[in-house]
Amino acid sequence: MRTHFAEVLARESACLAGVTDGAKLAGWRRRVVEEIMTPLSPYASALRQTGDIPERADFLDRWRELIAETVDRLLQSGATGDTHSFSGQTRRADVDAQKTAVLILAALHGGSTLSQITEDPWPLNAALDLALAPFAAAEDNSPARTGTSSPIGSMNP
Repeated sequence: MRTHFAEVLARESACLAGVTDGAKLAGWRRRVVEEIMTPLSPYASALRQTGDIPERADFLDRWRELIAETVDRLLQSGATGDTHSFSGQTRRADVDAQKTAVLILAALHGGSTLSQITEDPWPLNAALDLALAPFAAAEDNSPARTGTSSPIGSMNP
């Protein structure tokens, strides 16, 4: 496995293992956004659409599994942002860890592409806002998360 893939998986394994509540999830998010927005970081390299497709697929599958384990742990601990009852069920019961992990990974991948093009973390953070909605109480409005808040429609060609 390529060095940047292995490095990202090693970091993510350690960091995601420490995510046990909403505040730690918010910290993970801030760190990942900073890594992705750093052009020479292993995260930026790993999310580029270059190289061996089976190797990239294996990398993304392993990262998805790390995220799914974290989501499942947060769901089991009750660390979702809103547990109000809807039709007799809590929002937490509606969250599927595997689907949420795919959504988070898709937000990271697609959001990073848009953010790297615009050199602005806003698109990545907007995508993560939606992907992490079940854990909304864990999020904050720090400058590292909000970026310059320029809409995608104002991207320079």
